[in-house]
Amino acid sequence: MKLNASNVDLEYDESEKMLYSDGVEVPFSTRKVGEMKDVLFRPDFINEKNKNDIIYRMFRNAGVSKNQTIFDAHNIRYDVTSIEDYDLGGEFTKTLGHYHPIVENGLAYPEIYEVLFGEAVYLLQKKNENGSYEVILVHAKKGDKVIMPPNYGHISINIGGSVLIEANLVNSTFTSDYQSIKNMHGGAVYVLRKDNMVVNKEYKDVSIAHQDAKTPEFLDQAKGLYDEYISQPKHFVFLNRPEFLLWSHDRWDISSQHF
Repeated sequence: MKLNASNVDLEYDESEKMLYSDGVEVPFSTRKVGEMKDVLFRPDFINEKNKNDIIYRMFRNAGVSKNQTIFDAHNIRYDVTSIEDYDLGGEFTKTLGHYHPIVENGLAYPEIYEVLFGEAVYLLQKKNENGSYEVILVHAKKGDKVIMPPNYGHISINIGGSVLIEANLVNSTFTSDYQSIKNMHGGAVYVLRKDNMVVNKEYKDVSIAHQDAKTPEFLDQAKGLYDEYISQPKHFVFLNRPEFLLWSHDRWDISSQHF
C-alpha cells in the first residue's frame, strides 16, 4: 500500500511486512511478545511457542535520506511503525510505551503521530505533583494526527482489527525512557478486547478522559506529516521547543528561535 507522502515514495508491503522507500527496503527493528512481559495485563500469557512472535516493526528514519538536509537541519526524525493485530492474552496489540526526557523549563520533548492505515487509541498519561495520574485515551483513524504533549508517557494501541501503520516526527537527539512504564507493569490502563478496560493497580488515583483525534489547526489536514515537514518545517518548531505549544500559533516567532 502507498503511504501518505509525495516527497518520497513510501510503500508498505502487507504480505512481506516490509517498508520500501523509493523501491529500497527500509531497515527495521522488532518488538516480540516476550519483550512485552513487564507491561501486559496477563504476563502469564507468554510461553515458549509465542514468545518470539513479532508484534510490531519500527522503521526508523524512513525515507529521510531523500531529504536528509532538511531533517538534519532541525534534528528531526521521521519513523514508521507497523503494529500487528495480535491478541496479547486479551489485550489489543500495543507498543511498550515510553516517556521523553526534559528539554527545558520543566517540559519534555513532545512528539506527533499520524495514522497512515488502520485505527488506534493513543494512551497518554502524566503523573501529577500529588501522585495522581491523568490519562487521556485518544481515538484516531486514518489521516488523523495526534500530538503527544510534553511530560506525557504514551502508548500506541491497535484497535482496528487489521495492521496499524503509524508515522511520527520527533527530535532525533534523545533516548526515550521505557523503564518507567516497565517498572509500573505497563500503562495506567489496560485496554482489553470486547470493550473492556482495566485500571492498572500499580497506579493510584487515576482520572480517565476520552477524546477523538483532532488535527492541530496549524497543520494542513490534507497533507501527511512527511510532506508538511518538508514544505513547512517551521510548523514543527514545537518538537524542539515544547513551550511553543503553550502559545497560540500566531505568536510563534520562529525567527528568534533556535530551530
